[in-house]
Amino acid sequence: MGAYLLKRLVSLIPILFGISVLVFTILHLVPGDPASIMLGTNATEESIAALRKSMGLDEPLVTQYLTWVGGLLQGDFGVSVHSGQEILPQIIKRFGITLQLTVFAVLIGWLVAIPFGIISAIRAHSKTDIGVRVATLLGISVPNFAIGTLLLLVTSLYFNWFPPIDVVSFWENPVEAFKVFVLPATTMGIVVAAGVMRMTRSAFLETMDKDFIRTARAKGNSKWTVVIGHAFRNSSIPIVTIAGMQIGYLLGGSVIVEQLFSIPGLGQYVLEAIYQRDYPVVQGGVLFVALVFVLVNLLIDLIYTWIDPRIKY
Repeated sequence: MGAYLLKRLVSLIPILFGISVLVFTILHLVPGDPASIMLGTNATEESIAALRKSMGLDEPLVTQYLTWVGGLLQGDFGVSVHSGQEILPQIIKRFGITLQLTVFAVLIGWLVAIPFGIISAIRAHSKTDIGVRVATLLGISVPNFAIGTLLLLVTSLYFNWFPPIDVVSFWENPVEAFKVFVLPATTMGIVVAAGVMRMTRSAFLETMDKDFIRTARAKGNSKWTVVIGHAFRNSSIPIVTIAGMQIGYLLGGSVIVEQLFSIPGLGQYVLEAIYQRDYPVVQGGVLFVALVFVLVNLLIDLIYTWIDPRIKY
């Protein structure tokens, strides 16, 4: 296990290197000059050239990339060209908000998806199963911005309630934090639930036909003892796999939901930086999300060994 963990951690180096090169190259191919955008339309050529020099944008791309990577290796993500603030503290602060939103969304999704997925599997081809499959298809098909907009309309028009604007941490005030995150987390949780529910149903249908399930039934165990005590753990690996992928995507892909509900998370921070051509923020934010995504998938691989001791690395 130790050797496998070390190997996976070492493999992060080429992955992050490739992502850094890709992000840096794509950003510098995007039309628009950050110096011109910052100074506005009335700026002179001399002032733009002076700002470009102070920002290092007049250097060759290779030099700019090496300077940026050299700072990363020292824990320096650079400074925002728009606000002048250090990037790493802002990323950590915004990521904490996105993490709370993601955890809340995943809890909502799992609490709905796993029970209904199991019920759908053990009652296959019944009306309940058909209803769950239709709901799953809707959850997968409808985009999250449409779900979020619908939730906002329903709560504001019919219940005259709007979520608070100021974000509060769950550690500081759980009640206020719940009010802030409940709608965006539900928006994301519906999408999570659809994918997990579908995978749960599929995994349980396959497991319930195994020989050890028939043996457990032949011993006189009750239906729910067989389902929970025998089938659940043996169906968990594909469920955990898709859940881990969803967590990674939610941590990096909650841009639309954060923008819709005015949540100042990492997604909104990077999106604003894209609009402002704030290259260091976009590069640092994307690289940070890539690192988190890879670490989440590494954690999922380690959970496999706990679910099924036969799996060895």
